[in-house]
Amino acid sequence: GTGEVSAIFISHLHWDHVGGLAAVLGLRWRNNFSTPITVYGPPGTGEVVAGIIASLRPQERVGFGTGAAVLDPAANITVVELVDGQQVELDSLTVTARGNTHYDFPLERIGTTSLSFRFDLGERSITYSGDTGPSTALTELAHGSDLLVSEVIALEPLIGQIVASRPDMPPPVQAAMRQHLSTHHVDAGEVGRMAQAAGVARLVLTHFAVPPGPLRASETYLRDGVRQHYAGPIDLARDLASFDVGCG
Repeated sequence: GTGEVSAIFISHLHWDHVGGLAAVLGLRWRNNFSTPITVYGPPGTGEVVAGIIASLRPQERVGFGTGAAVLDPAANITVVELVDGQQVELDSLTVTARGNTHYDFPLERIGTTSLSFRFDLGERSITYSGDTGPSTALTELAHGSDLLVSEVIALEPLIGQIVASRPDMPPPVQAAMRQHLSTHHVDAGEVGRMAQAAGVARLVLTHFAVPPGPLRASETYLRDGVRQHYAGPIDLARDLASFDVGCG
């Protein structure tokens, strides 16, 4: 349950990756869970958490309608901001962060970065790409992982669908769209290249950027693209699914 969560890792600060944080922290507060929780993420994560806490202050003043005092919504929340190469030790779990290529601009210019994470627990390891384009740093981070959980994009079908829906789109706009999608995200073939180069034992695809409609309509493109370069097991992620992670 929410009260048992002690650590949260945020890959980057786009809203589709932090929107659920308000629900977790708000539900934790509303249910009076006082156990410590730490939010790990890139620079700027503290500002996001502070904003969530500020949004709870009006309700704190109102309380829950009983007249009883309520817990400070900021109580026992710690934020740790991570940069490229930083490690976190959580008991026997080691978490390593690497900056990837989801953003064009460096940390020094925009004040934040996009991170990939590797989780090592004993002989088992899982690498999570977060949002990224093709990334040497991610490939290095994932080296020898039992499981790589990677974002993926069905580049050509997605571009085709967008262009078909906007026949008046000028060619320079089409070119800029392709440049963005192919450099800030990872087409299926590029996922396969990284997985093969990293020698990962298993690949799980997630964060699907595909044309609107059932995922099965894009599954062949995704699997075929990955399979051009990667020979290991491939799974398409589903909410609450679990996957075997080997040892050694």
